[in-house]
Amino acid sequence: MKRIIKKLFKKEYLINQLMQIYSLLLVGIILLTVAASCVFIGHNTHVSLDTKMNAVVYQLDNYIANQKNVMDGIYTDLVGSQAKVENLRNYLRMTPTEYFDYTAEAWEINQTDVRFPSLLQNQFFTFSDLSAIYLSLDEAEGTYLRADRLIRNGQKVSGQIPEPEGLTMVRVIQNQYTGKPLGTIYGVFSREAALGSLVETVAEEGIDSFIFNDAGELMFSNTTQTSSKEQQQLTKAVQSGEKITPLFSKKYFVRVNSDSGQATVILLTSKRLFWKNVLQSSTVIFLVGSLIAGILLVILQRTFKRYSKQVAMIVNVTETVSEGNLKTRIDPSLVQGELNDLATAINFMIASLDQYIEDIYNLEIKQRDANMRALQSQINPHFLYNTLEYIRMYALSRQQEELADVVYAFSALLRNNTSQEKTTSLEKELSFCEKYVYLYQMRYPDRIAYHFVIEDALKKIQLPKFTIQPLIENYFVHGIDYTRNDNAISVKAYMEQNQTVIKVIDNGKGMSPERLQEVIQSLSDPAVDTATSIGLRNVHERLKSFFGSSYSMEIDSDQMAGTIITIRFVYEGTFDHV
Repeated sequence: MKRIIKKLFKKEYLINQLMQIYSLLLVGIILLTVAASCVFIGHNTHVSLDTKMNAVVYQLDNYIANQKNVMDGIYTDLVGSQAKVENLRNYLRMTPTEYFDYTAEAWEINQTDVRFPSLLQNQFFTFSDLSAIYLSLDEAEGTYLRADRLIRNGQKVSGQIPEPEGLTMVRVIQNQYTGKPLGTIYGVFSREAALGSLVETVAEEGIDSFIFNDAGELMFSNTTQTSSKEQQQLTKAVQSGEKITPLFSKKYFVRVNSDSGQATVILLTSKRLFWKNVLQSSTVIFLVGSLIAGILLVILQRTFKRYSKQVAMIVNVTETVSEGNLKTRIDPSLVQGELNDLATAINFMIASLDQYIEDIYNLEIKQRDANMRALQSQINPHFLYNTLEYIRMYALSRQQEELADVVYAFSALLRNNTSQEKTTSLEKELSFCEKYVYLYQMRYPDRIAYHFVIEDALKKIQLPKFTIQPLIENYFVHGIDYTRNDNAISVKAYMEQNQTVIKVIDNGKGMSPERLQEVIQSLSDPAVDTATSIGLRNVHERLKSFFGSSYSMEIDSDQMAGTIITIRFVYEGTFDHV
């Protein structure tokens, strides 16, 4: 099973796997929806059938109640008195001529039309749903009177009364005085009238209806699904008082109603026809769902196939690039949507990479040339250092110690400037700055004083090279007044709580508030371009990049008192205590 699943989802690209998964989900959702719809239809069909069966029961109960009263009227009109029973007896016994003389004599005496055919006709005119009337007297065995819609006058028939078709109401003809049974009257009402507006419903739903009277005799039946054997079995069960539902529940939905007390109504609805109707509706839904799923799958397959081709084209180009061909490009006109954006970005990347490699190649050639020139020019600094050392030693030999110190300081500055180190210790940086100030002091004797103080614990702190010197250089370029004899500059490095603090203090010209604000703004706004703040901003950016968010620089200046630059940062390296 796992092998089949792996084979199903083994595709070259993820998009194909997504198509498979999405297709399965789509088909699953549609099938679940179809299944839920089929269950819903089955439930609704059953509920609808149950409602229709209730309507049939209600219709038949009401019709029986109404026709009971109708039958009472027919009984009264035809045999409701002893004279009317005698009239029926004479109609059955006499010849037509004898009966005509009998009714003519009765007309002369009572001025009443007692002709039995006329009475029968009146019943059919009065009750439109009356189909037939059967009358029989016990004394006229083998002969009965039959009247229907075709022969409304009635007709004497020999033999046994046939099984009526429709709703049959039976009344026993009794002697008015003694109550002795004299015969039977049958009133047959049409099946269509009994079912009313539900005739088509019972035919469509396969509802067979049966009505039994209190004696267990079948009064009415309307069957399309039950066989003769099943009808006989039902009659026997009713007469014997056996439960109906267990006998027929396998093939039929059973409804038994005897609440009215007038008759027992039994409905048998074919389960086969019910499931056939449900299956037909479900088949339609299934076909529609399958059609929708098929259409969606075809659309998805074509969409994902087109997408996969575009992805494959992009992958092929990237593979070609990985093999070293940087001149190939993706045609943006062949891809769509986000793939177009991706293709454009890849083309740009390939072009940039091609240009970058070309630039690196050219730069590498230039770098080799520069290295060669640097190698060739290394002799010049060494020659200069050796010459300065010779001058220093010659000055010492002539007891010119001060000149020797100047030459040594200048040589040290020159050596520091030409070294390739990017960082240095705070001790070396301040030593370099001290030599720088010393040279100025030699140029202007008795006019400049300096003082450098550093805590022992801070001497080994690492910081970018040339970060303190530009601050001191700014003083000699912009702040010093060579006409004064009290020029002074000092540098202090100490710990304050967990921060390292470096202060550069001078008593120079200082800056006006406007100028100070301009310089401070230049530190945070690279767009501000001032000729005197380039070195200061360079120091600020380098220290900020080196020490991160813990770094800060404060500038305080007064035109009468000089300038104080305070640098603060948290050093996360290891302190080497001296």
